[in-house]
Amino acid sequence: MGTLHSKDLVCQTGIRMREVPFLRVKVKILCKDCGERFILRGKKEHGRIETGFKQCLCNNRDHFEIEENF
Repeated sequence: MGTLHSKDLVCQTGIRMREVPFLRVKVKILCKDCGERFILRGKKEHGRIETGFKQCLCNNRDHFEIEENF
């Protein structure tokens, strides 16, 4: 095995893994206009979650209830 750097991690099997700079989170989105529910996975990075979600099926882009789960 080569030289380990500060951002490298070694798991129990001895395989070298890179440190992940973001956290995977589950997000529940409820449309306040039509009641449609979505459950998505996203990346939490610098306090912001990115899921790729743009709008509901009813074309709503603004009125949502959003809940973050780990």
